[in-house]
Amino acid sequence: MASISKIVSTTDLSVPTRTPDIELTQRVDAKIFHQVRDLNVVRNENGIILRGHSQSFYVKQLATHAVLSLYPGMMVENAIAVGQ
Repeated sequence: MASISKIVSTTDLSVPTRTPDIELTQRVDAKIFHQVRDLNVVRNENGIILRGHSQSFYVKQLATHAVLSLYPGMMVENAIAVGQ
């Protein structure tokens, strides 16, 4: 039993997952009418991260609200670049 708890305690659970959540990306993309290029949505134990490229801050904000409508109260990091 001690060896199992040692393995669990040495695992770093704060390391974010970098794999995109394809289903969530598609749902957010549909909600914002495909206005973010290269949209990438990653969900991990710390929250949700948005990445991509937008022509306006308005669309960037829409993406945040799209995630919050699907996951109310979830921490969202919006790393969408604007104007590129």
